[in-house]
Amino acid sequence: MADRIRCIECEEIELARVLDQPPTQSLPVPYAALDGFPAGRTPRDLSRRRLLQFGVAGMASVYGPKVLGWDSIWESVAAEADAPATNNCLVLLYLAGGNDGLNVVIPSETNDYNAYVAARTVIHRDQGASTVDRVGSQRLGGTAGDVLRFANPVVSTPGGGDNGDASFGFDTLFGQGAGGADASLAVMPAVDASNYTLSHFDNSDLWFNGNPGGLAVSTGWLGRWIDRNGSDTNPLQAVSIDTALSKSIRTASKPVCAIPSLSALGFTMNGSGYASPSGAASSVDVNAQMRALAGVPVGAGNTFLGRSRSTYGVAVESYDISKAGPAYVAGAGYPNTGTLSTRLRLAAHLLSANLGTRIVTIHWGSFDTHSGQLAAQDNQLKELSRALGAFKADLTARGIENRVSTLIFSEFGRRVAENGSAGTDHGAGGLMMAMGSQVRGGLAAEWPGCETSEQTSGNLKVPTDFRSVYRSVIEEWLGDDYQAVLGGGAIKQLVRGDALTGRTLFR
Repeated sequence: MADRIRCIECEEIELARVLDQPPTQSLPVPYAALDGFPAGRTPRDLSRRRLLQFGVAGMASVYGPKVLGWDSIWESVAAEADAPATNNCLVLLYLAGGNDGLNVVIPSETNDYNAYVAARTVIHRDQGASTVDRVGSQRLGGTAGDVLRFANPVVSTPGGGDNGDASFGFDTLFGQGAGGADASLAVMPAVDASNYTLSHFDNSDLWFNGNPGGLAVSTGWLGRWIDRNGSDTNPLQAVSIDTALSKSIRTASKPVCAIPSLSALGFTMNGSGYASPSGAASSVDVNAQMRALAGVPVGAGNTFLGRSRSTYGVAVESYDISKAGPAYVAGAGYPNTGTLSTRLRLAAHLLSANLGTRIVTIHWGSFDTHSGQLAAQDNQLKELSRALGAFKADLTARGIENRVSTLIFSEFGRRVAENGSAGTDHGAGGLMMAMGSQVRGGLAAEWPGCETSEQTSGNLKVPTDFRSVYRSVIEEWLGDDYQAVLGGGAIKQLVRGDALTGRTLFR
Protein backbone atom coordinates (compact mmCIF):
# COMPACT_ATOMS: atom_id res chain seq x y z
CA MET A 1 0.00 0.00 0.00
CA ALA A 2 2.83 2.42 0.88
CA ASP A 3 4.42 1.90 -2.55
CA ARG A 4 1.08 2.53 -4.24
CA ILE A 5 0.53 5.77 -2.30
CA ARG A 6 4.04 6.92 -3.16
CA CYS A 7 3.43 6.22 -6.85
CA ILE A 8 0.24 8.31 -6.76
CA GLU A 9 2.12 11.17 -5.08
CA CYS A 10 4.86 11.04 -7.71
CA GLU A 11 2.28 11.06 -10.47
CA GLU A 12 0.64 14.21 -9.08
CA ILE A 13 3.96 16.06 -9.32
CA GLU A 14 4.60 14.63 -12.78
CA LEU A 15 1.32 16.08 -14.05
CA ALA A 16 2.73 19.56 -13.54
CA ARG A 17 5.95 18.95 -15.50
CA VAL A 18 6.74 19.18 -19.20
CA LEU A 19 7.39 15.56 -20.14
CA ASP A 20 6.74 15.52 -23.87
CA GLN A 21 9.58 17.93 -24.72
CA PRO A 22 13.19 17.15 -23.82
CA PRO A 23 15.54 20.02 -22.94
CA THR A 24 17.50 21.41 -25.87
CA GLN A 25 20.77 21.61 -23.96
CA SER A 26 22.45 21.27 -20.59
CA LEU A 27 24.05 24.47 -19.35
CA PRO A 28 26.74 24.61 -16.63
CA VAL A 29 26.04 27.44 -14.18
CA PRO A 30 29.39 28.92 -13.11
CA TYR A 31 30.02 30.30 -9.65
CA ALA A 32 31.25 33.52 -11.27
CA ALA A 33 27.77 34.21 -12.67
CA LEU A 34 26.15 33.73 -9.26
CA ASP A 35 28.75 36.05 -7.75
CA GLY A 36 28.02 38.86 -10.20
CA PHE A 37 30.97 38.27 -12.59
CA PRO A 38 33.56 39.77 -10.19
CA ALA A 39 36.41 38.96 -12.59
CA GLY A 40 34.92 41.18 -15.30
CA ARG A 41 32.38 41.31 -18.10
CA THR A 42 34.54 41.57 -21.22
CA PRO A 43 34.20 38.90 -23.94
CA ARG A 44 37.39 37.31 -22.58
CA ASP A 45 36.00 37.19 -19.04
CA LEU A 46 32.76 35.63 -20.24
CA SER A 47 34.37 32.93 -22.34
CA ARG A 48 33.56 29.33 -21.53
CA ARG A 49 37.11 28.57 -20.46
CA ARG A 50 37.38 31.60 -18.19
CA LEU A 51 34.01 31.12 -16.46
CA LEU A 52 34.53 27.40 -15.92
CA GLN A 53 37.89 28.10 -14.30
CA PHE A 54 35.97 29.27 -11.27
CA GLY A 55 33.95 26.08 -10.99
CA VAL A 56 30.40 24.98 -11.71
CA ALA A 57 27.67 25.46 -9.10
CA GLY A 58 25.17 23.26 -10.92
CA MET A 59 23.53 22.40 -14.22
CA ALA A 60 20.50 23.98 -15.88
CA SER A 61 18.34 22.05 -18.33
CA VAL A 62 17.43 24.59 -21.01
CA TYR A 63 14.11 24.40 -22.86
CA GLY A 64 13.80 26.47 -26.01
CA PRO A 65 13.39 26.37 -29.78
CA LYS A 66 17.12 26.17 -30.45
CA VAL A 67 20.52 25.52 -28.92
CA LEU A 68 22.03 28.76 -27.61
CA GLY A 69 25.67 29.74 -27.81
CA TRP A 70 27.62 29.91 -24.55
CA ASP A 71 28.83 33.45 -25.25
CA SER A 72 25.36 34.78 -26.08
CA ILE A 73 23.89 33.32 -22.89
CA TRP A 74 26.46 34.74 -20.49
CA GLU A 75 26.73 38.07 -22.29
CA SER A 76 22.97 38.35 -21.84
CA VAL A 77 23.16 37.38 -18.16
CA ALA A 78 26.08 39.77 -17.55
CA ALA A 79 24.11 42.60 -19.13
CA GLU A 80 21.22 41.83 -16.78
CA ALA A 81 23.62 41.85 -13.82
CA ASP A 82 24.98 45.25 -14.88
CA ALA A 83 21.53 46.84 -15.05
CA PRO A 84 19.75 48.11 -11.93
CA ALA A 85 17.52 45.37 -10.51
CA THR A 86 14.08 46.99 -10.53
CA ASN A 87 11.80 44.47 -12.25
CA ASN A 88 9.08 42.70 -10.31
CA CYS A 89 9.52 38.95 -9.89
CA LEU A 90 7.05 36.14 -9.21
CA VAL A 91 7.48 32.86 -7.34
CA LEU A 92 4.84 30.26 -8.17
CA LEU A 93 4.41 27.62 -5.44
CA TYR A 94 2.22 24.66 -6.42
CA LEU A 95 0.93 22.40 -3.61
CA ALA A 96 0.52 19.11 -5.44
CA GLY A 97 -2.48 16.85 -5.05
CA GLY A 98 -5.38 19.10 -4.07
CA ASN A 99 -4.78 20.80 -0.73
CA ASP A 100 -7.84 20.84 1.57
CA GLY A 101 -8.26 24.58 2.09
CA LEU A 102 -11.25 23.99 4.41
CA ASN A 103 -8.91 22.62 7.06
CA VAL A 104 -6.40 25.45 6.58
CA VAL A 105 -8.77 28.43 6.54
CA ILE A 106 -11.97 27.37 8.28
CA PRO A 107 -15.37 29.05 8.76
CA SER A 108 -15.81 31.37 11.71
CA GLU A 109 -19.43 32.55 11.47
CA THR A 110 -21.71 30.44 13.69
CA ASN A 111 -23.97 28.81 11.08
CA ASP A 112 -21.05 28.18 8.74
CA TYR A 113 -18.93 26.71 11.50
CA ASN A 114 -21.73 24.42 12.72
CA ALA A 115 -22.26 23.13 9.17
CA TYR A 116 -18.52 22.55 8.82
CA VAL A 117 -18.38 20.56 12.09
CA ALA A 118 -21.42 18.49 11.12
CA ALA A 119 -19.82 17.64 7.77
CA ARG A 120 -16.47 16.78 9.36
CA THR A 121 -17.15 15.09 12.67
CA VAL A 122 -13.74 13.38 12.72
CA ILE A 123 -11.34 15.89 11.11
CA HIS A 124 -12.81 19.32 11.91
CA ARG A 125 -10.87 21.99 13.82
CA ASP A 126 -12.00 23.41 17.15
CA GLN A 127 -12.12 27.12 17.85
CA GLY A 128 -9.31 28.30 20.13
CA ALA A 129 -6.30 26.44 21.46
CA SER A 130 -5.52 22.90 20.41
CA THR A 131 -6.06 20.08 22.90
CA VAL A 132 -4.80 16.50 23.06
CA ASP A 133 -7.98 15.46 21.25
CA ARG A 134 -8.52 18.20 18.70
CA VAL A 135 -6.55 20.73 16.66
CA GLY A 136 -7.77 24.30 17.21
CA SER A 137 -7.92 27.51 15.20
CA GLN A 138 -7.46 31.28 15.58
CA ARG A 139 -9.40 34.18 14.08
CA LEU A 140 -7.93 35.92 11.06
CA GLY A 141 -6.90 39.50 11.82
CA GLY A 142 -9.40 42.34 11.65
CA THR A 143 -12.95 41.93 10.40
CA ALA A 144 -11.88 38.98 8.24
CA GLY A 145 -11.93 36.99 11.48
CA ASP A 146 -15.71 37.30 11.53
CA VAL A 147 -15.73 35.09 8.45
CA LEU A 148 -12.67 32.81 8.61
CA ARG A 149 -10.08 31.37 10.99
CA PHE A 150 -6.57 29.95 10.55
CA ALA A 151 -6.04 26.35 11.63
CA ASN A 152 -3.43 26.20 14.39
CA PRO A 153 -0.82 24.28 12.35
CA VAL A 154 -0.28 27.45 10.28
CA VAL A 155 -0.28 29.85 13.25
CA SER A 156 2.87 30.90 15.14
CA THR A 157 3.32 29.92 18.76
CA PRO A 158 2.86 33.49 20.11
CA GLY A 159 -0.28 33.77 17.97
CA GLY A 160 -1.85 30.86 19.83
CA GLY A 161 -1.01 28.25 17.19
CA ASP A 162 1.19 25.20 17.16
CA ASN A 163 3.40 25.43 14.09
CA GLY A 164 6.35 25.54 16.51
CA ASP A 165 7.81 28.84 15.34
CA ALA A 166 8.12 31.97 17.46
CA SER A 167 8.38 34.33 14.49
CA PHE A 168 6.67 32.95 11.40
CA GLY A 169 3.12 31.85 10.65
CA PHE A 170 0.21 32.82 8.44
CA ASP A 171 -1.00 34.98 11.32
CA THR A 172 2.18 37.10 11.32
CA LEU A 173 2.00 37.49 7.53
CA PHE A 174 -1.72 38.31 7.53
CA GLY A 175 -1.43 40.91 10.30
CA GLN A 176 -4.63 42.89 10.80
CA GLY A 177 -5.70 41.86 7.32
CA ALA A 178 -7.03 45.24 6.28
CA GLY A 179 -4.80 45.79 3.25
CA GLY A 180 -2.39 47.92 5.27
CA ALA A 181 1.39 47.78 5.53
CA ASP A 182 1.26 45.02 8.16
CA ALA A 183 -0.76 42.71 5.90
CA SER A 184 1.42 40.84 3.39
CA LEU A 185 -0.70 37.71 2.93
CA ALA A 186 -3.81 37.70 0.73
CA VAL A 187 -6.23 34.83 1.37
CA MET A 188 -8.55 33.67 -1.43
CA PRO A 189 -10.64 30.84 0.04
CA ALA A 190 -12.64 29.30 -2.84
CA VAL A 191 -10.87 29.65 -6.20
CA ASP A 192 -11.12 27.29 -9.15
CA ALA A 193 -11.62 27.10 -12.89
CA SER A 194 -15.12 28.10 -13.98
CA ASN A 195 -15.21 24.84 -15.95
CA TYR A 196 -13.41 22.80 -13.28
CA THR A 197 -13.07 19.04 -13.24
CA LEU A 198 -12.11 16.81 -10.30
CA SER A 199 -9.34 15.10 -12.26
CA HIS A 200 -5.76 15.86 -11.21
CA PHE A 201 -4.68 15.70 -14.84
CA ASP A 202 -7.38 17.89 -16.36
CA ASN A 203 -7.63 20.53 -13.66
CA SER A 204 -3.87 20.94 -13.21
CA ASP A 205 -3.59 21.53 -16.96
CA LEU A 206 -6.19 24.29 -16.70
CA TRP A 207 -4.24 25.99 -13.92
CA PHE A 208 -0.90 25.72 -15.71
CA ASN A 209 -1.96 26.75 -19.20
CA GLY A 210 -4.32 29.45 -17.91
CA ASN A 211 -7.41 27.90 -19.55
CA PRO A 212 -7.51 30.26 -22.55
CA GLY A 213 -11.18 29.94 -23.43
CA GLY A 214 -11.12 26.16 -23.50
CA LEU A 215 -8.51 26.13 -26.30
CA ALA A 216 -5.96 23.35 -26.37
CA VAL A 217 -2.54 24.99 -25.89
CA SER A 218 0.89 23.65 -24.99
CA THR A 219 2.30 26.88 -23.55
CA GLY A 220 1.90 27.94 -19.93
CA TRP A 221 0.27 31.19 -18.85
CA LEU A 222 3.58 32.58 -17.60
CA GLY A 223 5.36 31.08 -20.59
CA ARG A 224 3.21 33.27 -22.84
CA TRP A 225 4.12 36.30 -20.74
CA ILE A 226 7.81 35.42 -21.19
CA ASP A 227 7.28 35.03 -24.94
CA ARG A 228 5.95 38.60 -25.01
CA ASN A 229 8.45 40.19 -22.61
CA GLY A 230 11.46 37.94 -22.27
CA SER A 231 14.98 37.56 -23.59
CA ASP A 232 15.92 35.52 -26.66
CA THR A 233 19.20 34.42 -25.07
CA ASN A 234 18.81 34.23 -21.27
CA PRO A 235 17.26 30.92 -20.11
CA LEU A 236 17.66 31.99 -16.47
CA GLN A 237 14.79 34.46 -16.93
CA ALA A 238 12.39 31.73 -15.77
CA VAL A 239 13.56 28.83 -13.61
CA SER A 240 11.82 25.73 -12.34
CA ILE A 241 13.57 24.48 -9.22
CA ASP A 242 13.00 20.91 -10.22
CA THR A 243 14.37 18.12 -12.39
CA ALA A 244 12.07 19.16 -15.25
CA LEU A 245 10.26 22.27 -16.43
CA SER A 246 6.95 23.40 -14.94
CA LYS A 247 4.14 23.53 -17.49
CA SER A 248 3.33 27.04 -16.28
CA ILE A 249 6.51 28.49 -17.84
CA ARG A 250 6.56 26.44 -21.03
CA THR A 251 7.15 28.89 -23.87
CA ALA A 252 6.79 28.91 -27.65
CA SER A 253 9.87 30.95 -28.55
CA LYS A 254 11.94 32.06 -25.54
CA PRO A 255 14.45 29.97 -23.54
CA VAL A 256 13.67 28.92 -19.96
CA CYS A 257 15.26 26.31 -17.70
CA ALA A 258 15.04 23.86 -14.81
CA ILE A 259 17.67 23.72 -12.05
CA PRO A 260 17.28 21.00 -9.40
CA SER A 261 19.98 22.34 -7.06
CA LEU A 262 23.15 24.41 -6.74
CA SER A 263 26.18 23.37 -4.73
CA ALA A 264 27.90 25.49 -2.09
CA LEU A 265 31.05 27.54 -2.63
CA GLY A 266 34.49 26.54 -1.43
CA PHE A 267 35.65 23.54 0.61
CA THR A 268 33.94 22.39 3.78
CA MET A 269 34.75 19.73 6.34
CA ASN A 270 32.30 17.28 7.84
CA GLY A 271 32.31 18.17 11.54
CA SER A 272 31.02 14.79 12.71
CA GLY A 273 33.63 12.91 10.70
CA TYR A 274 36.55 15.15 11.65
CA ALA A 275 35.93 16.02 15.28
CA SER A 276 38.53 16.82 17.91
CA PRO A 277 39.41 14.20 20.55
CA SER A 278 37.02 15.98 22.92
CA GLY A 279 34.18 15.47 20.47
CA ALA A 280 33.87 19.10 19.33
CA ALA A 281 33.41 19.75 15.62
CA SER A 282 36.49 20.80 13.69
CA SER A 283 37.04 24.55 13.32
CA VAL A 284 39.73 24.19 10.68
CA ASP A 285 39.53 26.72 7.82
CA VAL A 286 39.76 24.18 5.01
CA ASN A 287 39.96 26.92 2.38
CA ALA A 288 43.08 28.36 4.01
CA GLN A 289 44.68 24.90 4.05
CA MET A 290 43.83 24.28 0.40
CA ARG A 291 45.08 27.74 -0.55
CA ALA A 292 48.44 26.94 1.07
CA LEU A 293 48.58 23.52 -0.60
CA ALA A 294 47.90 25.07 -4.01
CA GLY A 295 50.99 27.25 -3.54
CA VAL A 296 53.44 24.40 -2.81
CA PRO A 297 55.94 24.05 -5.70
CA VAL A 298 55.76 20.92 -7.82
CA GLY A 299 58.93 19.17 -8.93
CA ALA A 300 59.80 18.21 -12.49
CA GLY A 301 57.84 15.30 -13.87
CA ASN A 302 54.89 15.75 -11.50
CA THR A 303 52.45 17.01 -14.13
CA PHE A 304 49.36 15.46 -12.60
CA LEU A 305 50.19 16.68 -9.10
CA GLY A 306 50.65 20.17 -10.50
CA ARG A 307 47.32 20.00 -12.25
CA SER A 308 45.59 18.86 -9.05
CA ARG A 309 47.10 21.67 -7.00
CA SER A 310 46.13 24.14 -9.69
CA THR A 311 42.54 22.88 -9.44
CA TYR A 312 42.62 23.48 -5.68
CA GLY A 313 43.76 27.02 -6.37
CA VAL A 314 40.96 27.71 -8.82
CA ALA A 315 38.33 26.44 -6.37
CA VAL A 316 39.70 28.56 -3.53
CA GLU A 317 39.94 31.57 -5.87
CA SER A 318 36.25 31.14 -6.61
CA TYR A 319 35.54 31.02 -2.88
CA ASP A 320 37.64 34.16 -2.26
CA ILE A 321 35.91 36.07 -5.07
CA SER A 322 32.51 35.14 -3.73
CA LYS A 323 33.44 36.38 -0.26
CA ALA A 324 34.66 39.66 -1.73
CA GLY A 325 31.18 40.39 -3.02
CA PRO A 326 27.95 40.88 -1.07
CA ALA A 327 27.61 38.44 1.80
CA TYR A 328 25.37 35.47 1.11
CA VAL A 329 22.56 35.46 3.67
CA ALA A 330 21.57 31.87 4.34
CA GLY A 331 18.30 32.68 6.09
CA ALA A 332 18.54 31.04 9.49
CA GLY A 333 14.78 31.07 10.03
CA TYR A 334 13.98 28.25 7.61
CA PRO A 335 12.58 25.18 9.39
CA ASN A 336 14.81 22.82 7.33
CA THR A 337 12.36 19.98 7.88
CA GLY A 338 11.97 19.08 4.21
CA THR A 339 12.54 20.02 0.62
CA LEU A 340 10.45 23.20 0.64
CA SER A 341 12.96 25.19 2.68
CA THR A 342 15.80 24.09 0.41
CA ARG A 343 13.91 25.15 -2.70
CA LEU A 344 12.80 28.50 -1.29
CA ARG A 345 16.34 29.26 -0.16
CA LEU A 346 17.60 28.48 -3.66
CA ALA A 347 14.86 30.72 -5.12
CA ALA A 348 16.04 33.57 -2.87
CA HIS A 349 19.64 32.98 -3.99
CA LEU A 350 18.76 33.01 -7.69
CA LEU A 351 16.60 36.12 -7.41
CA SER A 352 19.24 38.02 -5.44
CA ALA A 353 22.04 37.04 -7.84
CA ASN A 354 20.59 39.49 -10.41
CA LEU A 355 20.76 37.04 -13.32
CA GLY A 356 17.66 38.41 -15.00
CA THR A 357 15.42 35.83 -13.29
CA ARG A 358 11.81 37.04 -13.27
CA ILE A 359 9.88 33.82 -12.60
CA VAL A 360 10.68 30.90 -10.27
CA THR A 361 8.43 27.84 -9.96
CA ILE A 362 8.41 25.29 -7.15
CA HIS A 363 6.31 22.12 -6.99
CA TRP A 364 6.00 20.67 -3.50
CA GLY A 365 3.98 18.47 -1.22
CA SER A 366 1.60 15.55 -1.27
CA PHE A 367 -1.86 16.86 -0.47
CA ASP A 368 -4.06 14.13 -1.94
CA THR A 369 -5.44 13.24 1.50
CA HIS A 370 -8.12 10.62 0.91
CA SER A 371 -7.33 9.00 4.27
CA GLY A 372 -5.57 9.90 7.49
CA GLN A 373 -5.72 13.55 6.46
CA LEU A 374 -4.77 15.29 9.70
CA ALA A 375 -1.46 13.46 10.14
CA ALA A 376 -0.55 13.89 6.47
CA GLN A 377 -1.66 17.49 6.00
CA ASP A 378 -0.73 19.12 9.28
CA ASN A 379 3.00 18.43 9.20
CA GLN A 380 3.12 19.93 5.71
CA LEU A 381 1.09 22.95 6.83
CA LYS A 382 3.50 23.61 9.68
CA GLU A 383 6.45 23.55 7.30
CA LEU A 384 4.60 25.66 4.73
CA SER A 385 3.70 28.44 7.17
CA ARG A 386 7.17 28.58 8.70
CA ALA A 387 9.06 28.32 5.40
CA LEU A 388 7.03 31.07 3.72
CA GLY A 389 7.67 33.42 6.63
CA ALA A 390 11.38 32.60 6.55
CA PHE A 391 11.47 33.09 2.77
CA LYS A 392 10.02 36.57 3.10
CA ALA A 393 12.56 37.39 5.83
CA ASP A 394 15.38 35.99 3.67
CA LEU A 395 14.35 38.16 0.72
CA THR A 396 14.19 41.18 3.05
CA ALA A 397 17.72 40.52 4.31
CA ARG A 398 18.91 40.41 0.70
CA GLY A 399 17.22 43.74 -0.04
CA ILE A 400 14.89 42.42 -2.76
CA GLU A 401 11.67 41.53 -0.91
CA ASN A 402 9.71 44.49 -2.30
CA ARG A 403 10.29 43.13 -5.84
CA VAL A 404 9.18 39.55 -5.15
CA SER A 405 5.65 38.21 -4.72
CA THR A 406 4.68 34.58 -4.18
CA LEU A 407 1.51 32.91 -5.47
CA ILE A 408 0.44 29.70 -3.69
CA PHE A 409 -2.20 27.31 -5.09
CA SER A 410 -3.29 23.72 -5.61
CA GLU A 411 -5.10 22.20 -8.58
CA PHE A 412 -8.40 21.99 -6.64
CA GLY A 413 -9.76 21.74 -3.11
CA ARG A 414 -11.65 18.96 -1.33
CA ARG A 415 -15.33 18.21 -0.78
CA VAL A 416 -17.04 19.82 2.21
CA ALA A 417 -17.85 16.52 3.92
CA GLU A 418 -15.21 14.05 5.06
CA ASN A 419 -15.24 10.52 3.67
CA GLY A 420 -15.28 7.35 5.75
CA SER A 421 -11.49 7.15 6.00
CA ALA A 422 -10.74 10.29 8.04
CA GLY A 423 -9.94 12.09 4.83
CA THR A 424 -11.59 14.07 2.05
CA ASP A 425 -12.14 13.49 -1.64
CA HIS A 426 -11.51 15.77 -4.62
CA GLY A 427 -13.64 18.90 -4.53
CA ALA A 428 -14.02 22.34 -6.04
CA GLY A 429 -12.96 25.73 -4.77
CA GLY A 430 -9.43 25.45 -3.43
CA LEU A 431 -7.43 27.85 -1.26
CA MET A 432 -5.21 30.31 -3.09
CA MET A 433 -2.87 32.82 -1.42
CA ALA A 434 -0.47 35.59 -2.42
CA MET A 435 2.42 36.78 -0.25
CA GLY A 436 4.74 39.78 -0.32
CA SER A 437 5.11 43.31 1.05
CA GLN A 438 3.61 44.64 -2.19
CA VAL A 439 0.66 42.25 -1.96
CA ARG A 440 -2.53 43.87 -0.72
CA GLY A 441 -3.10 41.50 2.17
CA GLY A 442 -6.39 40.50 3.69
CA LEU A 443 -9.44 38.61 2.46
CA ALA A 444 -8.80 39.14 -1.25
CA ALA A 445 -11.63 37.00 -2.64
CA GLU A 446 -15.16 36.09 -1.69
CA TRP A 447 -16.09 33.33 0.75
CA PRO A 448 -19.20 31.45 -0.48
CA GLY A 449 -20.21 29.84 2.81
CA CYS A 450 -20.41 26.11 3.48
CA GLU A 451 -23.92 25.50 4.76
CA THR A 452 -25.69 22.71 2.89
CA SER A 453 -27.89 25.18 1.02
CA GLU A 454 -24.78 27.06 -0.13
CA GLN A 455 -23.02 24.02 -1.61
CA THR A 456 -23.08 22.65 -5.14
CA SER A 457 -23.31 18.84 -5.15
CA GLY A 458 -21.29 18.62 -1.94
CA ASN A 459 -18.67 21.12 -3.12
CA LEU A 460 -18.01 24.70 -2.20
CA LYS A 461 -19.44 27.09 -4.73
CA VAL A 462 -16.75 28.85 -6.77
CA PRO A 463 -17.22 32.63 -6.66
CA THR A 464 -13.70 33.30 -7.96
CA ASP A 465 -12.34 32.08 -11.29
CA PHE A 466 -8.58 31.57 -10.95
CA ARG A 467 -8.16 33.53 -14.18
CA SER A 468 -9.36 36.62 -12.30
CA VAL A 469 -6.37 36.17 -9.98
CA TYR A 470 -4.07 35.66 -12.97
CA ARG A 471 -5.48 38.85 -14.47
CA SER A 472 -4.44 40.77 -11.34
CA VAL A 473 -0.95 39.24 -11.47
CA ILE A 474 -0.50 40.13 -15.15
CA GLU A 475 -1.97 43.64 -14.92
CA GLU A 476 -0.92 44.83 -11.49
CA TRP A 477 2.37 43.01 -10.87
CA LEU A 478 3.89 42.10 -14.23
CA GLY A 479 2.49 45.13 -16.07
CA ASP A 480 1.08 43.58 -19.24
CA ASP A 481 -2.18 43.18 -21.14
CA TYR A 482 -3.96 40.26 -19.49
CA GLN A 483 -6.01 39.39 -22.57
CA ALA A 484 -2.92 39.21 -24.77
CA VAL A 485 -1.29 36.84 -22.28
CA LEU A 486 -4.20 34.74 -21.07
CA GLY A 487 -6.37 34.72 -24.19
CA GLY A 488 -10.00 33.65 -24.26
CA GLY A 489 -11.64 37.07 -24.18
CA ALA A 490 -12.60 39.25 -21.23
CA ILE A 491 -11.97 37.98 -17.71
CA LYS A 492 -13.92 39.23 -14.72
CA GLN A 493 -11.92 41.44 -12.37
CA LEU A 494 -11.09 39.90 -8.99
CA VAL A 495 -13.71 40.77 -6.36
CA ARG A 496 -12.26 41.12 -2.87
CA GLY A 497 -14.06 39.63 0.09
CA ASP A 498 -13.18 42.54 2.36
CA ALA A 499 -14.82 45.17 0.11
CA LEU A 500 -11.59 47.12 -0.40
CA THR A 501 -11.69 49.12 -3.61
CA GLY A 502 -8.96 50.09 -6.05
CA ARG A 503 -6.19 47.67 -6.99
CA THR A 504 -7.33 44.13 -6.36
CA LEU A 505 -4.28 42.14 -5.28
CA PHE A 506 -1.19 44.40 -5.26
CA ARG A 507 -0.46 47.79 -3.77
